[in-house]
Amino acid sequence: MEAWILLSASYGIIKGCREPIKKRVLKDVNLTTALFVYTFIGFLMAIPTATGIFDIPPGMFVWIILKSCAVFFAWMLSFAVLRKLPISIYGVTDMSQVIFSTLMGVVFLHESLTLKGILSLVLVAGGLYLANRKTSATKEEYPIRYVWLLLLSCFMNGVSGTLDKYIMSSGTVTSSALQFWFMLILSVMYLVYIFIRRERLELKKALTNPWIYVLSFSLVLGDRLLFIANSDPASKVTVMTLIKQSSAIVTIVLGKVLYHEKHIVKKILCALIILAGIALAVL
Repeated sequence: MEAWILLSASYGIIKGCREPIKKRVLKDVNLTTALFVYTFIGFLMAIPTATGIFDIPPGMFVWIILKSCAVFFAWMLSFAVLRKLPISIYGVTDMSQVIFSTLMGVVFLHESLTLKGILSLVLVAGGLYLANRKTSATKEEYPIRYVWLLLLSCFMNGVSGTLDKYIMSSGTVTSSALQFWFMLILSVMYLVYIFIRRERLELKKALTNPWIYVLSFSLVLGDRLLFIANSDPASKVTVMTLIKQSSAIVTIVLGKVLYHEKHIVKKILCALIILAGIALAVL
């Protein structure tokens, strides 16, 4: 198996563990403070291994700024939604990023979409529909508007993933330089947002919360693996995005173990339908 596939799968496992930690952090720290501190600590962790940070062409730096803007909105939405949705529903719905990234990879990066790819997207869409279809037997108390907001977040993450591939495939930006600038720009954006909106900055609560450091480290490690995978000329956004969705199984299981969520079997079956689509695209 190729290295970029293993790196993408490792990212998926790390991401799957990250979502329950986010929910735990948001119990103690307000949303914007959590986002700023989580991102800025991750930036500080990335500094020691950063190389080539001043060798980025100006034109490519513009794309890094655009990527940061996409992630700014994606994370704002996903963190807000995470407080309202069950972890397991969040994990399954987050897999919709597959659809957005696949279509963007085809349209903007000119990647091919085969019959297998189309069938895999059908399975993904079917699994998402079943997971969010409410019945009298499986009804959970959460407004459906939060699912739509999460889908918008997934769209923005799809934009970010497509830009990752474009930036890293240029050969002019190292994975550590992308991570350095992306996290610095994002930290500044969150801080500016806090001051413009005059929101409370709960630094003491955030800095004394041990989970936020775990969250930041998982962000740095996961993104570094993903950027390295993107730098491989053989890697494809369409396939990488599918592989990364293995994170849903981890998130669903942790939702049951840590938060005692209901209807886990149904959600795992929906995730398995989606993963069947992933397997169809990869094999």
